[in-house]
Amino acid sequence: GQEVSNAVKLAVEEWNKKGGVLGMKIEVLDADDQGNPQVGSAAGDKVAADPAVIGAVWGITSVTCLPVSEILERQNNVMITPGCSNPRVTDRGLKVMNRLCARDDFQGPAGIIFAVNDMKAKKIAIFDDGTTGPRGAADEAEKQAKAMGATPLRYVIRAGDKDFRAILGTVPKDVNAIYASVWAPDAALIAKQLPDVGLEKVRMIGPDGQYEPIDYIQASAGSAEGNYVTFFVPDMKKVPSAVEFVKNFEAKYGTLSSYGPLAYEATNMILEAVKSVGKADRAAVRDAVRNTKGYSGILGFPISFDAKGDVATPTLYVYQVKGKDFELVKQVVKQ
Repeated sequence: GQEVSNAVKLAVEEWNKKGGVLGMKIEVLDADDQGNPQVGSAAGDKVAADPAVIGAVWGITSVTCLPVSEILERQNNVMITPGCSNPRVTDRGLKVMNRLCARDDFQGPAGIIFAVNDMKAKKIAIFDDGTTGPRGAADEAEKQAKAMGATPLRYVIRAGDKDFRAILGTVPKDVNAIYASVWAPDAALIAKQLPDVGLEKVRMIGPDGQYEPIDYIQASAGSAEGNYVTFFVPDMKKVPSAVEFVKNFEAKYGTLSSYGPLAYEATNMILEAVKSVGKADRAAVRDAVRNTKGYSGILGFPISFDAKGDVATPTLYVYQVKGKDFELVKQVVKQ
């Protein structure tokens, strides 16, 4: 969440150095949803009540994106999320809701396709923490496993627990892979505790919430080595259009690790929409963002939104944990 905020601020600083937008300076209003729907709703009310707010870059947890977007919809306040991946986020027909990341009904299956085709997995243990986003990805992963003739086994943990060995001990010793649809801190603990239950040779693959060098790789103390993670952007240090962004971000805020590039892109897209409509009008900006076609920024590929507000051509990237960082393995484009 902090990286999202920092990336937004960096984009705004760059606009303000060039005179702002429409001759006006831009201010950033922080609204922390704490990954909690009740806290998120209160933050959403705060944002919607401020007539000066023209757009929102919001969230990495679908459980908060869902209620907040309902609030902002009533105020015509456009919203772009860098990380809320549950299908319901855009399936409700809201005019304000857009997202730059792939959906769980692509991400979950993509992880399983990799597990079956590349990891040669035939029996896959699928974990989630029971919350909206992780459960949705796990459901889609289970469907994909069955469709490919693999055997999925479902398990649910409680986010924030410190000892998962009781449930890990019930996983059959002949599983070939674990699809862990959980956040980075829980995934790190699972990786550390697998050897305690005789599953030290089983590799894990997980969704975007694990693309965290500190909360996953470092926290696992080496246990995540060789595991896989799917994420929404390519290796930004190797994308020519992102060189300046990476340099500026890391000089100011430290290592770039996750959702920052998407938040930076979202900020620029909202401000370009304000510039294109020529006025700070919420409804006009909302419509301009939805009608985005072929936007070219730092991600290395053009962005267009479909009628729902989803990225027209979603792309995922499979990374493997190598030492202290992630190494890009392959790109997956939804057909």
